[in-house]
Amino acid sequence: MPSNALNASPEDLELSIMDMSPLAWVLDELGRSLDSSNKALKRFVREAEVAQSAELAALDASQLRIARQQLHQAVGALEMVGMSAPALVLRAMEAAVQKFLQAPGQCTQEAANKVELAGFALSAYLEDVLAGKPASAVSLFPQYRDVQGLVGADRIHPADLWAFEWRWMEPELASAADALHYGDASRELLDRWTLRLVRNSHPQAAQQLSDMCLGFAQAETDAEPRTFWKMAAGFFEALAQGLLQVDVYAKRAILRILLQYAALARGTAPASDRLAQDLLFLCTQAVPKRSTDAPVLSAVRAAYGLDRFQPIDYEAIQFGRFAPALIAQARKRVSSARDTWSWVSSGDLTRFKIMNDQFSLVTDSLVKLHPPSEPLARVLAQVIDTTARSGQAPGPELALEVATAVLYLEAAFDDLDPGDPQLTARAARLAERLAAAQAGGPSQPQEPWMEELYRRVSDKQTMATLVSELRVTLGQLEKSLDDYSRGPQDRAVLGAVPGQLAQMRGVLALLGLDQAALAVVHMGEIVDHLLQADAGEAQPPAAGTFDGLGNNLGALSFLIDMLNYQPALAKKVFVYDPVKGELKADRNLEGRPA
Repeated sequence: MPSNALNASPEDLELSIMDMSPLAWVLDELGRSLDSSNKALKRFVREAEVAQSAELAALDASQLRIARQQLHQAVGALEMVGMSAPALVLRAMEAAVQKFLQAPGQCTQEAANKVELAGFALSAYLEDVLAGKPASAVSLFPQYRDVQGLVGADRIHPADLWAFEWRWMEPELASAADALHYGDASRELLDRWTLRLVRNSHPQAAQQLSDMCLGFAQAETDAEPRTFWKMAAGFFEALAQGLLQVDVYAKRAILRILLQYAALARGTAPASDRLAQDLLFLCTQAVPKRSTDAPVLSAVRAAYGLDRFQPIDYEAIQFGRFAPALIAQARKRVSSARDTWSWVSSGDLTRFKIMNDQFSLVTDSLVKLHPPSEPLARVLAQVIDTTARSGQAPGPELALEVATAVLYLEAAFDDLDPGDPQLTARAARLAERLAAAQAGGPSQPQEPWMEELYRRVSDKQTMATLVSELRVTLGQLEKSLDDYSRGPQDRAVLGAVPGQLAQMRGVLALLGLDQAALAVVHMGEIVDHLLQADAGEAQPPAAGTFDGLGNNLGALSFLIDMLNYQPALAKKVFVYDPVKGELKADRNLEGRPA
């Protein structure tokens, strides 16, 4: 099951072939469920707005029930593929709609928008996961918090989305503190330093509390309370070092530590798993430059292997800034404008009118999706307008600069991250180059990032073409072999198979999928043997022949699907077994060459 830990690598997240393909299969269905749910919510909001307050209770709630059902189905789909942390966001959305059913007056436009934005964020997050990016479910916390707020949830914490497999593991400390026992004096001192820390965020208070926690740990005889106090000491040390801010979640943790102290002192309750896990989550956010700077925190981090996690700003909105439909619209606009500019640059002057309209839409999308790119949108609009009014095809320098700008927009909209500072810088640089080319300036050399952009887009287009070719060939193979399995006496249906296998082998070799190519060679040998058999032979093919071919076809289908979303991993995990003559997915990724 994927852990969806904070910014872990794909291996840490267990985004393996076995887990990712089901996600790829359910993602489209998930998108449709979210879209249907959003539409149903909007319809109810419109109906509620025209109804009088007294009529809300009598309003037909069928649209809300549709929205709830769609979300419920989506939760099941995500849990089925092991995405437990993002499924919590869907559960919160479902709970919000259930709340609307109980109190229709709470289903306002603002509330419906929060549910919709949570769905947008979830879709964007899952697309990043599917693309093998180091995405974190904790990044969904802003939307999760908003939706949970609609329900009035008792607990709303970023650690809820941190699907860490919790267990007690005691940190090893280099030196032991003096034992400090529970009692009135300890409680009075604990309250004093806690009040000072919560009120003034005083580093000295945090350090004093860290030292006290170490004393409590030294006095404890049971492993779990002792481990708890060591974790609390690491948490307070992080606050003392300024590695954590005393935000609302830190303050809640501090107050809960006081409650835990009281329970342990009375002997009425064990150490809290939930509080310990929350403290551990906060410790993932605090990374000392050197272990000696914060020895207790470093010991906690080492015990739980927290170095594989990177801090994340759980207050920042990373996903769901825009509706998926808006991104898709921008991509279509850029694609159309790209083709039209290519025709105009080649001398087709009949396309001037449509060119103006298309680029106007492109610049409109650019400004909406990334306002800092407005200078590029303005210069691009000027270039297109001037070109259209000139009645002549653009010169080669200007044609190339516009083509580069369009290529950049195509890549930017394909993987849009509005927070990326490179977007603004590169947009500004393209605007400068466009303005210089329009003024008749000399052609400027391509910059390194432009060359990388060309290469990336070219690779993607090549991969899409080859994957499409593989899928067509695979479909033909499956049909031919299925026809033969139904009537083994008719070998004519295998006539085209050797050529199809040879074509597939060539494409696989071109993509560097040598293990898959070996499997196809073996399949070709089997088919050749079937074709060369005595035409009058009445016996059916040897047992297992169809099973072997079918298994390889299934593995190839699996591989081809994976090339769409994780090409590097597809090249890494498929291994040909020459003994069994089968292509298989190897889940042990360690040490396997890409």
